[in-house]
Amino acid sequence: MENEKIIFFRNLLFRSFIIGVLFTIFFAVVTFSFWDLLAPWIGSLFRIEEKELGELVVTFFMNVRIVLVYFMLTPAIALHWMSMSKK
Repeated sequence: MENEKIIFFRNLLFRSFIIGVLFTIFFAVVTFSFWDLLAPWIGSLFRIEEKELGELVVTFFMNVRIVLVYFMLTPAIALHWMSMSKK
């Protein structure tokens, strides 16, 4: 693979990681800010208890972490390592 392509894909994955982190921070702020307002509404809409909703939120943030770290950041670091070894 050419060095320019490696650098392009590295930058693409790293920027996707940064955007994903920003969206995750936004989702966390909105979730924690409006929890008291939205938890009862979501509970009545989907017929789940607040405890189950909390578990779903924690599971969501854990899955986001896995996707961001293992599917975006790890390949970006590997591509960075490959681009440095080709110089």
